[in-house]
Amino acid sequence: MRWSMQKAEAVETTDFKKDTTTKGAPKADKAFSPRFGIVYKIFTNTAVFASYSNSFSVNKGTDVFGNALAPSFIDQYELGIKNDFINGALSINLTAYRIINNNLAQTAAFAADGITPNNNTAFQELTGQTTSDGIELDISGHPLKGLDIIAGYSYNNMRYTKTPDTKGSYVEGERLVGTPASTANGSAFYSFDKKLKGFKIGASVFYTGDRFAGWNNTKGQAQNYSRLIPVSGFTTIDISAGYSFKNISLLAKVSNIANTFNYYVHENYSINPIAPRQFIGTIRYRF
Repeated sequence: MRWSMQKAEAVETTDFKKDTTTKGAPKADKAFSPRFGIVYKIFTNTAVFASYSNSFSVNKGTDVFGNALAPSFIDQYELGIKNDFINGALSINLTAYRIINNNLAQTAAFAADGITPNNNTAFQELTGQTTSDGIELDISGHPLKGLDIIAGYSYNNMRYTKTPDTKGSYVEGERLVGTPASTANGSAFYSFDKKLKGFKIGASVFYTGDRFAGWNNTKGQAQNYSRLIPVSGFTTIDISAGYSFKNISLLAKVSNIANTFNYYVHENYSINPIAPRQFIGTIRYRF
């Protein structure tokens, strides 16, 4: 059990019509944050665990009327299993989780008049309860001398689960914009020995799955079509090579070697293209 208190700076509100700026009083959010966990070793190299934690997150910015937002309280449940193989040289962990944000803060869809689209990310709104159900698989180790590997896969179903019944509230059961169902990564690095001692090569693969851009749909919205825009998944590959000698380290890297074209998506129809193929070189000297 933990008692937490977080303070937020005073919020400044500008009235552009009167050309004035007022500063409200700073606010403090406080609450008990219980945390529980248990680990049980069922075999020599296998353990199961379960945990629960509650926390709260201070929400920055204000609503469209200049009022400070209440914090978001978050409940997290986890259940998993940890396994070690090859005398500890390889570790595989599998975790299932549920995360409930009891009042998610997002960029407000409209300005104070309820009509004008809002493009100011400082204006936020509490949109209701969201639930994330997912699994995570993590693999790490060094099964061979000089070889290090890291890999992971995550599935996450993040959707609205409890929202107000008023017009303009988000639709329960709908996946949130910008949250891919699946993500994965894998990296392997090999460090040479003997004659090539100091040389290191590696490759990494990153996958981001299908997701939605645009805006989530709302109850009673004026549009007679879905505001969600499907965006396909993408994969990028990086390769690197390095050399270290005494206090000097050299590193050369090519990221996104296939020059894959895709987007990072955010709220409010905001998208950014992912970085194209890049060549990076660094020299480091350690004193």
